[in-house]
Amino acid sequence: MSFPKKVSLPVLKCPKIITFDAYNTLYCTTLPVMEQYCLVGRKYGIKVDPRTLTSNFPPIFKELRTKYPNYGKHDGITAEQWWGLLIKRVFKPINVPNEMVSDILLRFEGEEAYAVYPDVLEFLQRCKEKMPGIILGIISNTDPIVNKLLKNLKLTQFFEGNIYLSYDLELSKPNREIFDFALTDIVKRNRLAFDGTLDDFKKSCWHIGDELHNDLQGAANSGWNSILIDRSNRNGFFNTTRGLPERSEHDLTLEKVDHEAKRIWELSILQNDIIQYSEKSYVVANMRMLNDIFFT
Repeated sequence: MSFPKKVSLPVLKCPKIITFDAYNTLYCTTLPVMEQYCLVGRKYGIKVDPRTLTSNFPPIFKELRTKYPNYGKHDGITAEQWWGLLIKRVFKPINVPNEMVSDILLRFEGEEAYAVYPDVLEFLQRCKEKMPGIILGIISNTDPIVNKLLKNLKLTQFFEGNIYLSYDLELSKPNREIFDFALTDIVKRNRLAFDGTLDDFKKSCWHIGDELHNDLQGAANSGWNSILIDRSNRNGFFNTTRGLPERSEHDLTLEKVDHEAKRIWELSILQNDIIQYSEKSYVVANMRMLNDIFFT
């Protein structure tokens, strides 16, 4: 059978476990990140073109990840201090006051900076209503600041402690180890019983995220089922099922800071196609499609 290909509504076995990526899957920035930095900067009399900061961001982000891996966990700095270094660097040669850095960091802990996509809440609530035994979790390559954010966005309640961060585990997507760790821990914490082996149980496990390599391919290569949420057709599967050429690290980094929730949401609900990427992987543009896939 040839993949990827456009398919009609597939009939899928009811999941036992669904995990999600966090940023750009469950929620998105209300404005592009550097526009928000500049909004805070204006309160301190600092005026700069967001495009300048956006251009500065990828090499600085890469440098800090190399110099202080895992958000500085083993270098004597906190994740907040790591991001503070980045904020100061992207504004160079302008020197920004510490108070401004603190204001930016505080903004990015809640609803001023981020919005939960409407279909996310619909899907999470429907999972709990239609499949009360289902276990929901998060597997994300990020730092512990996300725990404050999830709480402030009122998402923590859906995941009941099943949150697995690269910072804490020192494992990251797309590597199989983080998916195996999360699954083993979920099974243990929730006292799940199942027939057969753990590899057999993976057939009832799904991971949903917005990154082709880390989420869709990473989960599938770990034995899970997977779904790519591509809200703005960044990977091109809705134009040509072959998809677009793989993007550079620079372009992928820029994408992380260039989202605007309202615009992305309006794009995503216009697309209703389902692309089957492989035997156990699919591509959709919004989570309303998942309601049809899992609850029809």
